[in-house]
Amino acid sequence: MDFLERCRLGAMLVAVGLLLGAAVTPATAQDNLHLHGSIAGHVYQDDKIRVRVPENWSVAIDAYSDGTFRGAILRKGNYILRLCSGCGQASGVRGGRFSEIAGLVQPWFRVDQPAASCGAEARSPVTAQLDRIDFWFTRNPHHVYNEEANDCREPKTTETVWYGSYFQERCRNANPDEDCGGYFLHRSWLLHKQQAEPDEMVFALTYDTTDLDRLPRRGDPEVDQVLSEATAIVRSIRFRRG
Repeated sequence: MDFLERCRLGAMLVAVGLLLGAAVTPATAQDNLHLHGSIAGHVYQDDKIRVRVPENWSVAIDAYSDGTFRGAILRKGNYILRLCSGCGQASGVRGGRFSEIAGLVQPWFRVDQPAASCGAEARSPVTAQLDRIDFWFTRNPHHVYNEEANDCREPKTTETVWYGSYFQERCRNANPDEDCGGYFLHRSWLLHKQQAEPDEMVFALTYDTTDLDRLPRRGDPEVDQVLSEATAIVRSIRFRRG
């Protein structure tokens, strides 16, 4: 494969990730519940969640390319917060795989099935049951820069940049047999309910760019403010009992 072919392939994979949100699929529970959403003013609600969105964020219905409902998409500038209440995993692996949410967190990833996330992980508490997982990426200045050879699509800068975030269940006191943790949230676990059918969601935050040198730098007051606001939004979500 020559250089131009690799460029075309890389661009195609990035486009697919942006469009489809990587490997995240409509949840089985969505079909069982006939999941649908609505927006009234700045209040979004569907069969699983209800949340009031701050006035400085836009809110719209989010859908897959085939029109299938998947939740809400919130935006502030280039920051995108997806409340994907209709997202469920397809891997069958407990907690799912990062590849199934990569398109919602790190859509610039070069391959369509990333084995792991890019960047160092930092964890911040959100509620008694939820944490926010942030990824911060620093390119090794001793490595020769070669964007085409790296699945993470390293930026040219050696400054630490924000590589996306997602929200995860905190399962310290969970029964080992409960389906808790991983890359997917479970409304039934958050509501302390027993539910046999899948009831998965993904809440994730990313940055809308194809130029990784435009990603927010660590210490930038703007990214700190957005992370704080996104956390407050997720903290305010009310999980509806089905």
